[in-house]
Amino acid sequence: MQFRGATMASEVVTLHAGLRHPTNHDVVSETSATAVGRNAVKTLSAARVLFGAIFIFDGALKWLLFAQGQMQGVVDAFGVSFLSSNWVLFGTLVGLGETLGGICLVLGIFQRPAALWSVGIMGAIWAYGGYGGLYMNGVFSLTGQTDPGGDLMLALIFLVLVFSPYAYGLASALKLRERWSGSSFVQRTLRLLAT
Repeated sequence: MQFRGATMASEVVTLHAGLRHPTNHDVVSETSATAVGRNAVKTLSAARVLFGAIFIFDGALKWLLFAQGQMQGVVDAFGVSFLSSNWVLFGTLVGLGETLGGICLVLGIFQRPAALWSVGIMGAIWAYGGYGGLYMNGVFSLTGQTDPGGDLMLALIFLVLVFSPYAYGLASALKLRERWSGSSFVQRTLRLLAT
């Protein structure tokens, strides 16, 4: 069995019956590193589309709660009087944020702002919901807790997506980074927001 990916296979240490391990003198080829980079970009782009679709679904559920007249009860369940007295405002903001955030992530345009406001939405829901059950009746307690909450996990995933490449989306297809390649404040801001 030959070691694949080495360009200089001058010394090879035999471990046992056919397995060979490269020594420090072996160098991994550039093509395998490039392939790993391409696969990482594809994986992050697929994650962006997947979690964008999840957020579109989440947003659609908010609009369904409004249509069924159940949104007030959902907001009241947080037990925060400020949210309960403004349930229409907060329900609408969360529904719009989730729907528009998901659409932007799926389409691959304005993905950084969309991922950032998605982090904010999920972080706020996690915090107002009692930190995944860790905060109940005015006391922090770890008793009986094994899960910090799915909202926190989604917030962390969206945080990773803030830094993911803009490949395989509208921003990439429309070459927005190249169109706004100037050094003016407006072009730098558009390049940052749209890609």
